[in-house]
Amino acid sequence: MLGVVAITVVAVVAVVTWLSVRDNGSSTSAPTPGATVDPIGQIGPSSEPGVAKVGDLAPDFNLETLDGSTVRLSDFRGTPVVLNFWASWCTPCRKEFPLLRASAKDAGGRYAVVGVSTEDIRSDARAFAKDEDANWPNGFDVDKGVAKSYGVIGKPQTFFIDADGRIVARVPSELTQATIDRQIAKLTRAR
Repeated sequence: MLGVVAITVVAVVAVVTWLSVRDNGSSTSAPTPGATVDPIGQIGPSSEPGVAKVGDLAPDFNLETLDGSTVRLSDFRGTPVVLNFWASWCTPCRKEFPLLRASAKDAGGRYAVVGVSTEDIRSDARAFAKDEDANWPNGFDVDKGVAKSYGVIGKPQTFFIDADGRIVARVPSELTQATIDRQIAKLTRAR
């Protein structure tokens, strides 16, 4: 009996490991080692060096957008930012895009929505953003450098950045309307 239980546990671990390697973080991922997760799924401080943490200044970036212009995070200083990492092949990303579209439409200058497509094919990302009417700036992270600086492995991941450029919250999973509303209220309350 004990042997059957041990074999079952080993089999479950093997399947979970295989799925996480196979998916390579294609949807939500586990927090980075050393991170703490609060009850609503936000990652707090991490001991991983060189990775942006809640409370840190958000790493600046300069990316070519999917429409050929440029997006720089520092251009939004003075305005809170909802920074969303996504990929066109990511099912949870596809599910949350209507929420981001509504959020961008309702922003009214109180905050900005900025997207970063990473680990994607530019033409696929462009087509998806067009199909989803993503009228907010969406940079294309060619070498995954921006994703790495934020510690993004799986997608989607969203960072809520205050007007001073500090990371207030990190949501390492698909957004819900309740999470967006709660985090936007925190970001815009101080303004």
